[in-house]
Amino acid sequence: MSASTESPTSATDLVVSYCFPPFVDTAAIVAAKRVRETGRPVDVIQNEMTPERTTDPGLARIADHLVVRRRMVDTPTYFSSWRSVVAWTEIGLQQALAWDREGAGYERLYSRAHFAASHILAGRFALLRPGVRWTAEFSDPLSHDVKGEVRHAPTAPDALLTTLADGLRRAGFTPPTSNNVFEWAEVVPFALADELLFTNVHQRDLMVEAVEDPALRERILQVATVTPHPTLGPEFYELADPDLALDPARRHIGYFGNFYATRGMGTVLDALEVLPQHQRDRVCLHVFAGKPGELLAEVERRGLGDVVKAGPFVGFLDFLALCRRMDVLLVNDAVTSGLLSTNPFLPSKWSDYKGSGTPVWGIVESGSVLDEQALAYRSPVGFTSAAVQVLAQIADG
Repeated sequence: MSASTESPTSATDLVVSYCFPPFVDTAAIVAAKRVRETGRPVDVIQNEMTPERTTDPGLARIADHLVVRRRMVDTPTYFSSWRSVVAWTEIGLQQALAWDREGAGYERLYSRAHFAASHILAGRFALLRPGVRWTAEFSDPLSHDVKGEVRHAPTAPDALLTTLADGLRRAGFTPPTSNNVFEWAEVVPFALADELLFTNVHQRDLMVEAVEDPALRERILQVATVTPHPTLGPEFYELADPDLALDPARRHIGYFGNFYATRGMGTVLDALEVLPQHQRDRVCLHVFAGKPGELLAEVERRGLGDVVKAGPFVGFLDFLALCRRMDVLLVNDAVTSGLLSTNPFLPSKWSDYKGSGTPVWGIVESGSVLDEQALAYRSPVGFTSAAVQVLAQIADG
């Protein structure tokens, strides 16, 4: 997709993203990064997410300069309710068609899920405008969760489902029989999109494995493109100057995101507890989490208050600036061993960490996508002794 010189007062690209800035969500941020990466003016159809997501004005810096028209569809925010998908699709489709008729017509369509509704609306529009090139992106498998179990929400036998089923048949494929929102949100783009974006090979292969129709599996591989989450330019890491005092006598490790002491990250706290005192005095772990109070209570219980500092999530631009100010950034793998044939989950924050230039410590599952990255430090999930070794290296570095 090469950049064009189209006037910023018109767009021939339509973006359908249930969540998009200014709402704070990984899906929104990655969609905006894709728009910026492509570099073409776009019209955006998104949902009004106020009940479920906060806003961050800093996110406008990513791609708002390329957004010509924007429609926030004011429908109830649900992540899998078929009724909400139908309402969103009906209103969003009328807006897309109205915009399409006003000018020369759209040439390209982009949709992204997580948020299954994005691909349903995009598929409905693509059936009416088959000449528009549709690129559909998947962040993670929709129809299966991190444990490999089927993720299910019921559809309903209505006009939208009938129309989508007819479109799939015309394309030569059998519609899903499961009446599962998430399966429909996969099969529709699998069968109709001109390009499918996957963030890594493991994700693509795992999703293909779940498809029973050999012809559909073949089509997915024919139109698939593997491309990681985009990384923003270095100028983004200099746009904010958050107020955070850092002890110059310590090496500072930054972790951004939900921190579950009982789900993988407890290894880090275990390692800090047994780290020799002279090394513990030279490191400090900063956690910016959704519920810092819970972590602080655990830190207090373990007697780690001198070495672990916890605070709330920070705005996106502050996050990027803090990535630069840390000595090491910490990221951990989802644990899928024994549950999935391969680990398809690459944390989206990796793309932001990578752009900061700061060394990264990955707590990895062997053979995962994260394990394949250029990490400055790595230790396997669940191994306290290995985490102690990494902390010692950081302290003595």
